Amino acid sequence: MVLLCRSGAVNQGRHIGLQQLEAVAASTHSFLGPNKRYKFIQDEATGESALVCSCYRLLEQLELSSSVGQLLHETVRAHQGTLHSGTGTVVFLAGVWSRVALECLHKGISIPHIIAGMSKGLDLCVEVCKRNAVTVEEGICKSAVQKQTNGLFTGLFIDTGVKKSTQDGGVKSINGVLNQEKRPLKHRIKLKHSRHFNSCSAGAEETHSVDFTSPNLHQKCSKTLDLTPLAEAVSHGCEASMRLVMEASRIQSTYVPQGHSSHNFLDVDRLVTCPLPGLSEEHSCVLHGYVVKSCRVEQVSLVKHFEERALKIGLINGDLTESYRHVGFNRPKNVTYIHDSCISTGVSVEQEWMDRALRILLNLSIDILLVNGMVTSQLKSHCLSHNILVIEHVKVTILNNFATTTGAVSVSYVTQLSERCVGSGVQVSVLRDYQNTLKTESSTLLNIVASATTLVTVIITSSVHAKLQSLEDQFWSCTYRLHHALNDGKLLPGAGMTELLCIRQLYRHKDVSQNSKDRQKDVAPYEPVILQLMAEGWMDYISTLMFNAGQVTAKAHAWTHIAQHLKEFESKSLPGWLKSPLKTYSNSTNAIQGKGDQDRGEGTVERDEVYDNMTVKFEAWRGALDLVFLILQTDTEIITGINESDSQFRDVMFL
Repeated sequence: MVLLCRSGAVNQGRHIGLQQLEAVAASTHSFLGPNKRYKFIQDEATGESALVCSCYRLLEQLELSSSVGQLLHETVRAHQGTLHSGTGTVVFLAGVWSRVALECLHKGISIPHIIAGMSKGLDLCVEVCKRNAVTVEEGICKSAVQKQTNGLFTGLFIDTGVKKSTQDGGVKSINGVLNQEKRPLKHRIKLKHSRHFNSCSAGAEETHSVDFTSPNLHQKCSKTLDLTPLAEAVSHGCEASMRLVMEASRIQSTYVPQGHSSHNFLDVDRLVTCPLPGLSEEHSCVLHGYVVKSCRVEQVSLVKHFEERALKIGLINGDLTESYRHVGFNRPKNVTYIHDSCISTGVSVEQEWMDRALRILLNLSIDILLVNGMVTSQLKSHCLSHNILVIEHVKVTILNNFATTTGAVSVSYVTQLSERCVGSGVQVSVLRDYQNTLKTESSTLLNIVASATTLVTVIITSSVHAKLQSLEDQFWSCTYRLHHALNDGKLLPGAGMTELLCIRQLYRHKDVSQNSKDRQKDVAPYEPVILQLMAEGWMDYISTLMFNAGQVTAKAHAWTHIAQHLKEFESKSLPGWLKSPLKTYSNSTNAIQGKGDQDRGEGTVERDEVYDNMTVKFEAWRGALDLVFLILQTDTEIITGINESDSQFRDVMFL
């Protein structure tokens, strides 16, 4: 495809791609923010329907026949596959910035100036966000101070000197003497018995002073960070799912490998989900080991026979079929294969391979075989009859974990198995039998575990079968928000605060551009207009958040509130006065710590300690803008065409 970067006259009414992108994005506005609404997607041809609660699943279910829809889907799928969070931001901003580009075209601004102006606007936003980002330690400590001054401090800490078990988790409670006097954060605040400081258990009379104006705040925070306040800050209203994440982290911490700290251990590669229909959502739980569903009575009987025995395990990274060839295998060309031995004996090639595979498994005394791909049904039946448990469709990360903890070696073909490839020390058990409410499916949960594995399975349950996918996505979104926070080491202010900073930065730079006398004449006249339109796009983003959260009855009211917010900020001299426009309510301290959920209302508190992931935000912004630029340039090529004799052909970009 050839895209034109610079164009002369443009027929502004024919930029259909940008209009289509804006229309598709508008259908996903209800997914923005913590209070997401479910949507039913129905296929008119077959009558089948799906329940979705995210942009990623919505685009997955829609029949996007247009090239713009497919590009949007590919962008969202790539973002989801990499970061597992923030797809709502990608789609929303893609639609908003499409509108900005269209407005610029209607005002007669050329394509290069639009691209340059919007790119500069995004750079300004990223710059101001980086300056206002806080470290994870600062965010946790600030949360603790604010809770303490409000009388909401829970007084929990993790004592890493005591080995945690899966029952109590090593969590202890203490009665702290709380200072109820409220002071501005720029003053020094005395804290006692805080879980967030090094000497919190040294003595009841020792106090610790925290100065939030100091750049070395994170050095005063505890080296044994409690993930609970961080999880609460990035839960974004999904307290039940985040509680499962914290339970998984707690179990993993008890089996943490050597060389890793045990207090904030969360390994997403060692997490597995198992959707379980029929039970209510309160039955969701976290279990140590690899849990799979089995519908075969023979497998259940075999597992009961294996219970309380140390078993041998084999790992196959590929399909367990005769026709399988690993990636990179190429058959030699111009070669004819003659299977005269098989023809003379009347035995097929597949049967001969199957007999050989079974013979290898029996000679090595393998009890359990985990396979990444599919397994021939006939071979599975033969293995069961010889007391060999075969589990297929196992993720590579799970194979790798069992390889590490059992000493097994993962191979591509069953014929590669040998004594040195077989692991040991695996146990299996039957967790429970269950039958869904319609009594059309009966399954049994099997648990495969090695003694030192950090592998954890999260059982996702719901009495509404259509909600299982959404609940599973919600869990993974919470998992990766916490994972990215730990990896980034920094957080952005949440609940619309980051976007408010972007609006303020764009307005300030727009004013500077308008008043500057030495600006470039070919770009500067359009720059204030573009920055103004981008700021209005952020206003639309925040107003949608407020509308979806139920804080305003119309977006116009939200725009008025945001404008007033910015006006009050400009009249204040105190740095950092800018407050979040979006009120956040939570009883998540109890929920995340596993004390049960409560209905919002009594016992619910208003809080401001909400944060966003820095990497996820920035990647979502850049992905949305890149998509808009791609469609903008593609529309331009379709409208104007390319003249090879024209000098502007030198500026063509090839994809």
